[in-house]
Amino acid sequence: MRQTRITTIAAGAAVVALTVAGCSPNDTAENDGPVTLNLTIDQDMETLFPGDSGNADNIAILDVVYDGLVRYDPETTEPYNYVAESIESDDNTVWTIKVKPDLTFQNGEPVDAEAFVRSWNYTASHTELYSNYFFERFKGYEEMQDELDDEGAIVEENPIEELSGLKVVDDLTFEVTLNAPFAGFATMLGYTGFFPVAEECLEDVEACAITPIGNGPFQVTEWEQGVAVDAERWTDYPLDETPEGIDAINWKEYSGASSWADFEAGDIDVSYPAPADLAAAQEDPELSERFAEAPGAALTYIGFPLYKDGPWQDKEFRKAISMAIDRDTIINELSGGLATPADSWVVPGGVPGGEAGTCEWCTFDPEAAKAALEKAGGWPGGETLTIGLSDDETEIEYFKAIGDSIEANLGIPYELKPNPDFFTIRSEQGFDGAFRNNWFPDYPLNENYLSFYAVGEEGAGNFGWYSKEFEDKLAEGDQAATLDEAVVKYQEAEAILAEEFPTIPFRFSAGAEYYSERLDNVVLDPFSGAVKIRLLTVTE
Repeated sequence: MRQTRITTIAAGAAVVALTVAGCSPNDTAENDGPVTLNLTIDQDMETLFPGDSGNADNIAILDVVYDGLVRYDPETTEPYNYVAESIESDDNTVWTIKVKPDLTFQNGEPVDAEAFVRSWNYTASHTELYSNYFFERFKGYEEMQDELDDEGAIVEENPIEELSGLKVVDDLTFEVTLNAPFAGFATMLGYTGFFPVAEECLEDVEACAITPIGNGPFQVTEWEQGVAVDAERWTDYPLDETPEGIDAINWKEYSGASSWADFEAGDIDVSYPAPADLAAAQEDPELSERFAEAPGAALTYIGFPLYKDGPWQDKEFRKAISMAIDRDTIINELSGGLATPADSWVVPGGVPGGEAGTCEWCTFDPEAAKAALEKAGGWPGGETLTIGLSDDETEIEYFKAIGDSIEANLGIPYELKPNPDFFTIRSEQGFDGAFRNNWFPDYPLNENYLSFYAVGEEGAGNFGWYSKEFEDKLAEGDQAATLDEAVVKYQEAEAILAEEFPTIPFRFSAGAEYYSERLDNVVLDPFSGAVKIRLLTVTE
């Protein structure tokens, strides 16, 4: 039998050791009071419950409030054990996980096998939670899901609250049984939805969603929703990965507005300008010395409501839209060189299996676009193409440029429909035209860019696209004997996606941030592009 094991990666351990070893906060910051790191929240944020947190902002906060079984090396993206002592399987179906001893939550409860099992059971048994679908691979998942109506509302709650595939073996050991082999299982376990949860938290989930009880280096003290989140250092934190010289963190909420003016005023430690301010920032020699960038893994792409009748049902129409978009010009003008036109659905080189050029129709070609539109039967006269997106100022500029390119090259009038409830509208299949999407991987595997297209039935999911051939190929990857073999099968699944072309890749975003004079060792997350708070040093 082949044995799969995730062990601590030497490179990751070296990065961490170099970063966190050395002087204490008092040595690095000579001041009269606590040092507060001032950061931003850019999207509307509703919860800090781990099993229900899926955007870049609440993930970034929870990354310092909680510790997971696995963390990811910021340079290689490879997983290494953190709270886990070991993660092992002989067959990629039954996995045994051992937790490191003597760890606690911020309320004193033990972080043990039960802490993970209770957390995973809760998220898996609550269909409405964001991370619920991550447990689809677990034995017993289907039997415990609530019955939903066509609008996604719960019709009947399922009384089963425990996954049959989860079992506590002893205080520090638990066993996971999957429905089928999945070589990438251990790779997933650094994701937010797999964090442990305190028993006190599940006694009042609503309170825990506002003031979580974590096991990480910082604990939330107050969240005034829509205004700010405050956290302070947990002085009893026992592990190594914690930032130097930071006593507290304040995240100010901007909800799509730019924080650049506050950054220039010295009120924010990390920010990035909107396109209108980008040229001035790049020409400032002082700012250029306080600039961090890294290859990004975030894909922005365009979806269509394939769950509704319309011209988008024809692949030729979707091809026409894609080839009418002048990606190079738009991205060069608005990104300042910190994004690249996307011609694939998985970031090339960013995760295992990512390859450039899988999208045949992602090249700007107005004449081919017109021919494809004619083949599709044209655009209905008198109609306007609506483009749904969030109310983020930067994305509005990008999608105005996209709409202008479509109108100029195909003669299709458009209207942007920004909405702060974008994510809800998307999940409820509420769009009547094209809509923006963004994805950065939850864990480093090409499967993670592709699996959310696997909806299991016609009309389901955010896009309403279904392909049995695609889903069968993903399943072949899941059941591969090794991760390398799985990656190849997932690449074959991407080729099917590319041929059927339900969505249009637009850009891959590099991580880029400007930071204040008092910050040092600024490293960006290889997935989201956000600053890795645990690696920061404050030198004021």
